[in-house]
This record gives sequence, structure tokens and C-alpha cells, in this order.
Amino acid sequence: MQENSCKNCGAHFTVTSDDLEFYKKISPSFDGKIYEIPTPTFCPDCRFQRRLAMRNEHKLYKRKCDSCDKTIIALFSEKSEYTVYCQDCWWSDKLDAHSYAKEFDFSRTFFEQFNELYKKVPAMNLINGLNSLQNSEYVNFMTDAKNCYLVFAANWLEDCMFSSFIWKSKDTLDSAFSTDLELCYECVDCDHLYNCDYLRNSESCSDCVLSFDLKNCSHCFGCVNLRNKKYCFFNEQLEQGEYENRVAAIKKDKQEFQEAQERFEQFRYRFPHLYAHQIHCENSTGDAIKNCKNVFNSFEGYESEDCKNMFNFPGQCKDCMDVSGCAEIQLVYDSACVFPGYNISFSNMVLNGGNNILYSAFCVNNCKNLFGCVGLKKDEYSILNKKYTPEEYEKIIPKIIEHMRRTGEFGEFFTVSISQFGYNESSAQDYFPMTKEQAIKKGYKWRD
Repeated sequence: MQENSCKNCGAHFTVTSDDLEFYKKISPSFDGKIYEIPTPTFCPDCRFQRRLAMRNEHKLYKRKCDSCDKTIIALFSEKSEYTVYCQDCWWSDKLDAHSYAKEFDFSRTFFEQFNELYKKVPAMNLINGLNSLQNSEYVNFMTDAKNCYLVFAANWLEDCMFSSFIWKSKDTLDSAFSTDLELCYECVDCDHLYNCDYLRNSESCSDCVLSFDLKNCSHCFGCVNLRNKKYCFFNEQLEQGEYENRVAAIKKDKQEFQEAQERFEQFRYRFPHLYAHQIHCENSTGDAIKNCKNVFNSFEGYESEDCKNMFNFPGQCKDCMDVSGCAEIQLVYDSACVFPGYNISFSNMVLNGGNNILYSAFCVNNCKNLFGCVGLKKDEYSILNKKYTPEEYEKIIPKIIEHMRRTGEFGEFFTVSISQFGYNESSAQDYFPMTKEQAIKKGYKWRD
């Protein structure tokens, strides 16, 4: 066990013996020699913040595709220094990411060289499933959606608007972190709801309004912690007719409803709240997690085992640490948006399969054995997008790792200056808000 101080914020954090075993497990091996990944110098929160700064979720711009010149919606403004392709051009043969290849220069830092490559390889305008969207132009991090508008980080939707992190839902507005909603409005951390408004931490309910922690309830208004109930008003059991009259009177008068909301905010604090929302979890800590075992300090995920410091992990993660926005992964460390993947560290946007990847971004379609690459598709044995034989690759990578040890880069996620986005455009601003002056002082970009 080690006690460390975060070099970013100064906070003390503990590196446990289990953490040390994990770092050994994921350390790369070349020619029979293991190149151990060092313990982190950032605390878990600062690592999370640094990864989020690489992700622009909902700041959208209208601009031209730099390849075909058609007008597109993008994560990058016209003023951006990055070349941006629409999805059709990015996925087509128009983009040959190997044409931007660089020879590794041992007289310069790796992050400096990677950043140059990152700026040259065209970026995707949006992170959406190609050909899986219908009439859903203003969305991002989406697949399988129809008639959706301003929805982000979501899948399998129809007729939804103004929402984030919702799945398998229909006719839903202004909701977040929820699954299987229909005809719902302002619902957060909920599952299996029908015709509900203003619910939080509830599941398997219908026709409920302004309530907290309900299960298997219907026709409840202003209620807290109820199970298998009907026609309850602020936890008072009523006859159907009386309930319907009271609710109808409140719903038709805006002032009455606002007063009910104020009453509810006071009312819900009279009841005990669960310390965390965990369902079928064993030896785990965190909130909004389900069917997990040995998962620690993790949030908004399910069906995972032996993981730590995870966020937004919808299923099948094992032996992973410090990962956000991921699923179906194993032995992944300090990375963002990996789906699925095996043995990946310090990378961003590894999609549609990948394994044995270090320090790479936007590499897709079952890439493997990559180091410092950007925008490659179904590729292997490349460094800074330059192709090598397996034998050459195995000889060069150890030299690069030793070089990065000397520069203090190995074992660290991408520096904040590498992000394609201003801090105020990124998801980091949602969870770790900063002023322009604070962000610039920390080395982040800012978009005016």
C-alpha cells in the first residue's frame, strides 16, 4: 500500500495492494521483459476530470465537412484547428490515416508528437452509429435512434428529446440515466416507467408524478419510499376518485403545481434515504450500480466484476480501473469510450473492438497492437500511424517506453493540452466546473 499526493490538486490518495497487482497485470511485455506501469500521480477524481476533458458530449456547431463540403452538425466549430469530416467521408476510403504517419523522434516528447498527429488526422464530426439513426441529426454518442433531438450518450430510442444517458426508451423528454421509459418527463435514475413525470430513483411504475424511490407503484403523487402502492397522495392512501380529483386540480393550475413541488422538496427529507442505490451487488461501493461484484467507487453501471473508479459502464466489464464510457472490456486502464476492448491503456475512443493498444485515439474496427495512433481502421502493428512488421514493432516499443519514462510521460493519460475541445465544451465542465481563468491556469483550452 502506498500513500500518494495528487500532483494536480494536492489531495492525498491511497494506492492499495490490489491496485499494485492490477498495474502489474496490465503492464506490457516485450521480448519476455515486463515494462511495469507506474502508480498514478493524479488522484482518482483528477484522473476522471482529465478523461472527461477529452469528451465533448453536447456542444454542437453547424459547419462544412472539410472533405465533401456539405453542411454538417459537428463537435467542432468552423474556427477549430482540426480537420473535420462528416461520418460518410470519415468511414470511406477518402480517409487513409496511414498517410499522416510519423517516424518516432527520440529527441522530442511523445505527447508533443502525438498532438501533432492528432491535429492532422481528420476527426469525425459526431460520434454516432453510422446508418443507425433516422431523422436524428442533432444527437451525439448515439446509435439506433429515430426522431430524436438533442439527446446524448444514449441508444435504442424513438421520439425522445433533451435527454442524456437513456436507453431503450420512447416518447421521453428531459430525462437522464434511465432505461425503458415511455411517455416520461423529467425522470432521473429510473427503470421501467410508463407515463411518469418528475420521478427519481424509481422503477417499475406507471402514472406517477413528483415522487422519489418508488417501486411497483401506480397513480402516486408526491410520494416517497413506497412499494406496491396505488392512489397515494404524499404517502396518504386515498380512494381512486379522491386521488384523481386532487391530482387533476393540481395539474391544471401552474401555481398549484409549483407549490406542490415546493412541498415535495421538504416532504421527501422526512424519510430515510438509502446510502446508495445498488441492486444485486456484492462487495461493492458506489451508486446506481446493478449486478456487480467487487466493484468500487463506481457509478452508473451494471453487470461488471473486479473494477474500480468506473463511470457509465453499461455492462460486461472485468478487471478494469479508471475507465469512463465503456462496455464489454477487460484489462482496460485510464481510458475513455472503449467498446469493446481488451488490454487497452491510456486511450480514447477505441470502438468496435480493439486489443493491446496504448496511447491511441479514434482507432476502430478490431485494431490491435497499436501505440500512439489516431484514426486507424482494422489495423495492427503501427506506431504514430506508421506501419511496422511485428518484429520491428516489438523492438521499437520498449525503446519508446524507456524514453517516456525519462520524460515522465509513461503511466500518464494524455495531457490536458491535447484535448480537441475547450474545457467549457467538454464533459469535465459538467462535473468539475471551472471559470475561464481557473481552466487556463490549469493548462486547459477555453472556447470563447
